[in-house]
Amino acid sequence: MNSLYDTDFRTWMQTQIDALRRGDWNALDMDNLIDELESLGRGSTVRLRHELCELLVWFLCWNYAFESRPKHPHWYVRIGSGRVELDVLTHVWPHLRAEAEARLPECYAYAREVASEETGLPLDAFPETCPWTAALIMHSTFWPMGCGETDRRPVWPPEEEEDTP
Repeated sequence: MNSLYDTDFRTWMQTQIDALRRGDWNALDMDNLIDELESLGRGSTVRLRHELCELLVWFLCWNYAFESRPKHPHWYVRIGSGRVELDVLTHVWPHLRAEAEARLPECYAYAREVASEETGLPLDAFPETCPWTAALIMHSTFWPMGCGETDRRPVWPPEEEEDTP
């Protein structure tokens, strides 16, 4: 026998919301509700990890393959869009800011390998450990090795903004 959860998720969700608002605990489908809440948390973490890894790839390419910048303007664009994605995620789920810092070493190791493949630079052309915080990487004004195609001058956010992307 299929439940409302299995046949009409949207209606099931609305009945759960209505029951919660009424305080009708007996009307709640606890097992499926718990599963949905747990998956919501996992989904946001998985998306954060994906977006952070992607941003780091393009950030490394941009910052360490100076001569290739004019041939790859998409690196700059992808950094901007990655920062926007992470900004949205961390505004919807503020706890993900701390998660980004915790995931940084793992994501950086992955990004370093991909950036090496993307740029053709040897792996050791990139620092072995990430030299920046996740908050700095996600900050829209942070460009440690310049923000123009031929610019290598560091651009740092104002000190009061360094920890808030």
